[in-house]
Amino acid sequence: MKRNILFTITLLFVFEGCKRVDQLEIDSLQKAKRVLLKEEVHEEFLYWELQDEKRLYGLDLGEVKELVAYRDSLKLVLGAARYEDAIQKEATQGLSKSLIGTAQNGDRKNALLVHTGSIGKIRKINFLESQILNYQIKRFPLLGHPTEFHAFIAIHETLGKMRIYFASSDTQWPPKPQILIEELEKEIKQGWQLKYHLHNHYELQANNFIGILAPSLADAQYYKMLSERFQLGQALITNGFYTVVINADEFTTFESH
Repeated sequence: MKRNILFTITLLFVFEGCKRVDQLEIDSLQKAKRVLLKEEVHEEFLYWELQDEKRLYGLDLGEVKELVAYRDSLKLVLGAARYEDAIQKEATQGLSKSLIGTAQNGDRKNALLVHTGSIGKIRKINFLESQILNYQIKRFPLLGHPTEFHAFIAIHETLGKMRIYFASSDTQWPPKPQILIEELEKEIKQGWQLKYHLHNHYELQANNFIGILAPSLADAQYYKMLSERFQLGQALITNGFYTVVINADEFTTFESH
């Protein structure tokens, strides 16, 4: 009897220890195991596989030291008032819809479609988005060495799993993600679904650094391709403070190449 009790206690201890390891990994994407598909100089193509848990979509950002440092530095550079104004300018969706007709180019029209509330929903950055951005900021500081990344987020509903396919480099634009596309083509046949495409935007100092929460002409064209080829569910663009969520049925309304 004593042996059975001791065995049960041991199993519980091991189980609780495993749970603590899982919780540590969820607190920071930096600690989660990554599968490297290709690495060349500063280019990275990889994926993480996680349990598809509610916390990934929540507003508790977990451990994001690099993102916090970026925000703090930005506040010092811009000053508190200008910093807050710049954040709120990109977060608003209350502009008059009559402005859309005055847009001088496609990029401006796309921005107005979002900021008038005609398309998409702007919300605070969530755990998953902040963790992915934080990973890239750790590689290349966003304020001093700004870069953008691709993140293709696939879900396997039967397994309850999420995969984050990620591509980035040290340059302004992310590398062509053909390696990730080929992986997606294989995995979709195994029950995975491409739910989200996430990337980040930033601006130069003249525009207060904080990225525009609307797709560029190239972004919109890419979303249309992903929708046709992989039935992409939503496009996500984040600037490190807020994220715009764009549904697939809205892609064709945006101006594109």
